[in-house]
Amino acid sequence: MYLETVKQITDVETEMEQAKTAARTQVQQQLTEAEKTGRELLQSARDQARQQREQRLAEARRKADEAHTAAMETAEEACRSLRQTAAGRMDQAAQEIVRRVVEG
Repeated sequence: MYLETVKQITDVETEMEQAKTAARTQVQQQLTEAEKTGRELLQSARDQARQQREQRLAEARRKADEAHTAAMETAEEACRSLRQTAAGRMDQAAQEIVRRVVEG
């Protein structure tokens, strides 16, 4: 009977050791899988952030181009207006110069 009890205890200890080993293996596999999933999620987040950054940059460039075009159109209109004003005053300036030279 004593040998039988010792054998049962030994069997239980062996089973417990096997269960511990199996649990360690399972935990290690879960940890490995969790790390892999974490790396994939991190890469996905980086890719998404990069894509959003590129979209925002493209939008900012588009808006800057529109603002530049609008500013150039405004400047060109101002130049046309100044040229017209100058052209209108050219006759008056010429007459004033002639008057000053003649009166002299």
